[in-house]
Amino acid sequence: MFETDNGVLQALDGAYVLAAESIYKPNGYMGGGGFAEYLACTWTNTNVDLAAHVYNLDNASFATGLDAVFMAFYKIINSLNPMIEGCDKNREKLSDEYYNIVKGEALALRASLHLDLIRIWGPMPMRVDASMEYLPYVTRNSIENYQYHTFKRFMELLVADLDEAEQLLQKSDPILNYPSDGSTEYTGSWTDRKSHFNYYGVLGLQARARLWMGDKEGAVRYAAMVKDAKNEDGTPKFTLAVEGNIGNNLFYPEHLCGVNQDKFDYQQSGFNPGITMLGYYNSNYNSFVNDLFDGNTNDLRYKSHWSWTRNQMRQNVRVTKKYNEMYPGSTAKRNMPVVRLAEMYLIIMEAGSLSEANVAYEEYSAARNLTYTPMSESDRQERVLWEYIREFAAEGQNFFTYKRFAVKRMLWQNSEAEDCGEEQYVLPLPPSEYKKR
Repeated sequence: MFETDNGVLQALDGAYVLAAESIYKPNGYMGGGGFAEYLACTWTNTNVDLAAHVYNLDNASFATGLDAVFMAFYKIINSLNPMIEGCDKNREKLSDEYYNIVKGEALALRASLHLDLIRIWGPMPMRVDASMEYLPYVTRNSIENYQYHTFKRFMELLVADLDEAEQLLQKSDPILNYPSDGSTEYTGSWTDRKSHFNYYGVLGLQARARLWMGDKEGAVRYAAMVKDAKNEDGTPKFTLAVEGNIGNNLFYPEHLCGVNQDKFDYQQSGFNPGITMLGYYNSNYNSFVNDLFDGNTNDLRYKSHWSWTRNQMRQNVRVTKKYNEMYPGSTAKRNMPVVRLAEMYLIIMEAGSLSEANVAYEEYSAARNLTYTPMSESDRQERVLWEYIREFAAEGQNFFTYKRFAVKRMLWQNSEAEDCGEEQYVLPLPPSEYKKR
């Protein structure tokens, strides 16, 4: 399989299928209705233990579920490693184009999966134990126990994967030569680049990873590379979603990379209020708008992502709109984003110089229907934190935002739950993995 262009491409497609079925999916582990979102307390009516950050490994159901999440990531990594090795072993039999794109995407997907693993099971970035070996970074499959790495070494291996992916994709990725909006289609085997870990997706992952490891300068540099990227005619490669041009309710113009969701059916999922109640946020409607959007009902995210229903007992506010265009027959782009342009703006707003931050914030405010007021050094961290939460609610990212900012009380966290610290932000290894150590 790894001796032909078509063979390595099929192997890569198989890894994407696994990712689309379990990890990067609206109701997958890293989606808006799954594991990571329960940890962020977005949904508090189901999976109560996760929402309350009670990680009781003596509870067989919880322990089994935790093991399933852990192994889902490594299962995909397990499928990528032989393919990456095969690309190198058979380098002379593969065309430059296929070698560069297939291996580049595989390295980027491997890095993204490992980054999510260390963000879940690794330390709070502000409280890294330099001597602690947290997780294995697996680059070669083995029947032996894998070596666990310190946070520093783990992130070095992760950045090495991203660096190589960046170099390979820069040589051959057609997204460099075509508009990302699909107005001009890519050629050959490389269609639908936003549903792959393309060159700009790798730059976005570089920014995310470097911010997580405390390299603010590097994070801002990569975020700016994406924000400032241009097509050959000088137009922006990516644009923020704005009123009248959101692409779809997941803001498709902003997608840097993602995973295709043609098989996902919103109408049969927990996001559909007619099917089941996905632990939705129950609240007085006005309280919800004030809690999350500071009363601004003109906020583009409020209008594009949230809906509400009312019965005799209460008003139910739900994030139904974010995924409601993903169903068979829909003409909308059915892509689960892994990285969006909005995150690049927020990284610059958080970690750039104050002047850089406010330039980005003014553009961001105009796109999101916010009243722009310049940030100061004393208030920008708090303001940027809230924009992260508004932006990525029900998208699988907010637990990591809370963890990186060391937030003690999450929005919508049960009032009886303990404040969040290391015990809440660093999940225990599942029992089956713990025994191996």
